[in-house]
Amino acid sequence: MFPRFASAPAALLITAVSILIGLSLAAIGRWCGMDLFPLLALYIYVFWPWISSVLALSVAFVAGIAIVHNSCMGDYGKGSRQDRSYDVFGDALLFMASLTLYVHTLAPTILPADSGEFQFVAYVLGIAHPPGYPLYTMLAKLFTYLPLGDIAYRVNLFSAVASALTLIVLSRAVRQVTGSGLAGWIAAAGLGVAPTFWAQSTTANIRSITALFTALQLSILLAYAQSKNHNYLLAFVLAFGLGITHHSSMVLLALPYMAFLLASDPALLHKPAALLKPLLVFLLSLLVLLYLPLRSAIGAPFDPQPIRSWSGFLEHVLALGFHGDMFYFVQPMVLPSRLRVLLNILAFEFGPAWLLLSAWGAVNMLARRSRLLLLCGGVFVVNALTAITYRAPQTVEYMMPAYVALAFICAYGAWSVSDRLRSRSLSTLVLAAALLVPGLMLRRNYPSFVQLSKDRSARQYAEDVLQQAPQGARILSNWHYATPFWYLQYVEKMRPDVEVVYVYPEGATPMTQVWLRRIAESSAQHPTIVTNYYPEFAVAPYSFQPFAGAFLVQTGPVYQAPEGIARLDALFDNRIRFVGYELERQNVSPADSLTLHLYWQPAVKLERDYSFFVHLVDETGAPLGQGDTTHQAARYQVGQVILDEYRIPLLPTVKPGRYRLIAGVYITLAEGGWRRLTTGDGRDAVMLGEVEVQPLDVAPVTRHELYRPFACGYTLVGIDYDHSLPDQRRVYLHWRCENPPAVGQNIVLLSKGVALAVSQLPLAQARKYCTTVHDLPAGAADLTLELHSVADEMPSALLGPWKLPVGHRLRLPTPSIDERYICLGGEMLLTRAEYPTSSADSQFLHTKMTFVAMKPIAHDYTVSVSLVGEGGQWQTQHDGTPALGGIPTLKWIRSATVWDEHDLLLLPEAAGRGVLRLTVYDAFTIRSLPVLDERLARIGQGTQISLGSIEVR
Repeated sequence: MFPRFASAPAALLITAVSILIGLSLAAIGRWCGMDLFPLLALYIYVFWPWISSVLALSVAFVAGIAIVHNSCMGDYGKGSRQDRSYDVFGDALLFMASLTLYVHTLAPTILPADSGEFQFVAYVLGIAHPPGYPLYTMLAKLFTYLPLGDIAYRVNLFSAVASALTLIVLSRAVRQVTGSGLAGWIAAAGLGVAPTFWAQSTTANIRSITALFTALQLSILLAYAQSKNHNYLLAFVLAFGLGITHHSSMVLLALPYMAFLLASDPALLHKPAALLKPLLVFLLSLLVLLYLPLRSAIGAPFDPQPIRSWSGFLEHVLALGFHGDMFYFVQPMVLPSRLRVLLNILAFEFGPAWLLLSAWGAVNMLARRSRLLLLCGGVFVVNALTAITYRAPQTVEYMMPAYVALAFICAYGAWSVSDRLRSRSLSTLVLAAALLVPGLMLRRNYPSFVQLSKDRSARQYAEDVLQQAPQGARILSNWHYATPFWYLQYVEKMRPDVEVVYVYPEGATPMTQVWLRRIAESSAQHPTIVTNYYPEFAVAPYSFQPFAGAFLVQTGPVYQAPEGIARLDALFDNRIRFVGYELERQNVSPADSLTLHLYWQPAVKLERDYSFFVHLVDETGAPLGQGDTTHQAARYQVGQVILDEYRIPLLPTVKPGRYRLIAGVYITLAEGGWRRLTTGDGRDAVMLGEVEVQPLDVAPVTRHELYRPFACGYTLVGIDYDHSLPDQRRVYLHWRCENPPAVGQNIVLLSKGVALAVSQLPLAQARKYCTTVHDLPAGAADLTLELHSVADEMPSALLGPWKLPVGHRLRLPTPSIDERYICLGGEMLLTRAEYPTSSADSQFLHTKMTFVAMKPIAHDYTVSVSLVGEGGQWQTQHDGTPALGGIPTLKWIRSATVWDEHDLLLLPEAAGRGVLRLTVYDAFTIRSLPVLDERLARIGQGTQISLGSIEVR
């Protein structure tokens, strides 16, 4: 693909040299006996009219894999010494490649929740939460002796090694059935780059071992079915027994395993004596469980529920406390929604191409090797149904055995296509093309895991809270942050004077009441810090001061601001004084957030509620990012210093430049509207400083990816539409600057040839991105776009195939009427909301939201959907973890699409027209994600979106 500035002679010379090099390489390859037929795949890109690095790399990947495979395998027969040597080399290469990938993206240090527990339990040889995971604890302990990073990093490394071994075992199992090493790589690669498997491979967790045991059990069973060697049966029983000791849920896989064994070797039923030795091996494998009572009796440093009886042992090992959650969603009325969750999870993990190939594999297994489908399909069905009917918000993790089985089925599907081809070269090309599917998944997921590998937020949070905690303090924590606190205390001996207490659910008692009771008990004796905040805390007899990301419980007022803050002395309406502020950083991009602490105090006794705001504004005063909070100020004392924390995400359309950060106070008027308080010199806000907004380094997430270059140096890389307001169609255009133009460019949007909107394209640096926004009438159709020079209004040429000018007007994709593009806190996009316009004769109203992650999300968010009647006369609401608990936001990576369903219970008094509303909030702090759309913010939808109206009958 020649540069546009290449002259004709230079182009001819480049062509001649390229042909000469190509012919020379072809001659050398043929002389070496290489099969060069796969090189024909490169012509796909040679004749492709657009520049596309993805397509170029894809065809090169397919051709390269095919050539290497054919050249290495030669004409050796299956089972030959040469063939086995290539298998060993392939396994070693697969292990090193996967381990390198996982170590490269390995979580660097402490992790929250269960991962944090495993990191310190392994080090101190403690006892983890039920079922205890003794095998994992002992194996992870060995990794803590490695001289690499901190203890947490070493335990994370255990998962990377276990996952790399899983991929080898899975690949060998597929090769065992198909005789194709490339098919084995397809299974390993598809599983290895799936988001959840990859995430578990880089963090301390027990799922990687579950996947390893599943792969081992499948592989050994297949070997037994082929050879009937009794040693394989003993090995299977050992692997199955150890798997059960690792997690008792694996016992359910005995159903497909037994069915496959009996179908493969019916004679087993007639040899009861031959089963005695396997039974003995199985019982010996269970001895691993003795770690739990023995370690508890010795006195483990961490043992929240000491095991002192046989019943206590069984309760811990079998996790009887969670048995009420097993098969919780099996009722006929809820099972269809759970099956949709399963489909969402599979699409989230693998994408449609992989799922289609898996369906083809299942059909071919049924037709050609039904017993193989009984095994792999049985593992998938049993584990998937168990996971989706389990009441816990981690379904994506519980399905690890199903992912292993599905990867096997998919690889079999790819092999079954290639096996029907007579040409060896075509057969290899088909397998290489199938291997391209996980290759594209790798390209999509890799940036997110690189970003996660730099995330030290859990350590930073736990260290800040512990180090700044008062002497003898007690931290009341949720499970998410309790384990990082404990890690720092048990492993790094940090702040042993501070007591960390996990606040756990207490049956049917609302969590708010549990927290308030714990706060009352603790604050009477200790300085108390809490990780959670609920709206009910506002009327509690305490104040909750932001404290290093948590909240310090104050039983009395504070009258002094801390040292080192930027001082202010602004008095608003002679009532409220700003004392000072702390700004975390002054350089951000539109994908970032500003964090600010603002200190203020009442100058007189306040008698009403006051609201405070911090805005990032442009030269016209229009807000580009904002944070607001409201106080029941009558409860504060005169001179008391109050600290507010603001996290201010920026609008995705902010242009690069310097902007002012301002703060002020306002009140809500009884007759409607609001009024800002003013200082003595008439200002309604004070300036806190300036913030530099920098351009984006990565392309914004878009639902309509494009590549449409213009001669001026800008390329349109995406477009999105939003129809949230009925009388308006908003258009988002995403741009990449290839070469900054000498003069500015205007964007002209036209409908049927008539210009509707003109705005200037921001000047940007080379290889940077930006987003522009344009509001058009709702009925605007047949949209086209032009770029005009600001200097002379001349249109810039649109570059078409082979970068040849094809006019100057670009036709835009036609939007669907229900498209949305609402940015929520810079974390996720709402792209669709589906709901009925009127209620049917049903007790429930079904709604469905579609979200797209803008980046890997490190917070646990809850989605709240409510239907509110006119005047607030009635209301129904449903809050929950996305995808009915199946895919928590902590599992989302960039561009991941999640469907989130909510069924709203319609009460008897619900009648008339209601407004459907959506809010997304932090599950721990209840802080709502701001709606980053200035139009919606202006009409009162800054944190709660009004999706539409529904007639309730």
